[in-house]
Amino acid sequence: MKSKKNILIIVLAALVVARIVIVVLENKKADHTLLSPTATPAEIQVINPDANLSKAPEEAVTSQNPAVPSDLCQSMRDHYQTLSEVQKMEKTSIRFVNIHKKVDGVVYRTRFFYKDSSESEIPTYLLYREDHNEEDHLIETSPYKKGPQYLKIEKAPGTIIYTEEGVNIGADQDLFLHYENKVLKDLQGVSPQRPEKDFIECRF
Repeated sequence: MKSKKNILIIVLAALVVARIVIVVLENKKADHTLLSPTATPAEIQVINPDANLSKAPEEAVTSQNPAVPSDLCQSMRDHYQTLSEVQKMEKTSIRFVNIHKKVDGVVYRTRFFYKDSSESEIPTYLLYREDHNEEDHLIETSPYKKGPQYLKIEKAPGTIIYTEEGVNIGADQDLFLHYENKVLKDLQGVSPQRPEKDFIECRF
């Protein structure tokens, strides 16, 4: 009887050891699959799908629509690179303007945009003042026209440290261009360079 009990204990111990070995082998196989260069796309988690946009500017011309070739984005960037030149060639509509300006050691932010209303879009002018922590505080809001403090800062001698502008261009105003510090950063809308009038989106 004691002999049978010992045999049973040995068999159970062998089964436990075998199970542990199987689990270890399965874990090693899973790790190898995740690290393998031949792993299928379903096994790989894409952490940053826009990682290519962090490349140097000359390499970062990227179409956001697979149907739009990147060489079209490059061509449009060359054509619309300078806003002042675009305004000479095209019918333009300024949609927003943000300017950071240092006056007497204080940074002010002026902002112009169109505010939606139930009747129509309202041109709106805002003025902010930065504190020592670079937090902005709204000090003036003026619909339809520039407020007195806005005009004062706009006309005051100082240093422009940042600009951002968004414009619609074209006969139908159906192409939007976004500039930062006078450099074209992205565009979206209908390209006049494509007869199909497809929607395009490019980042630079």
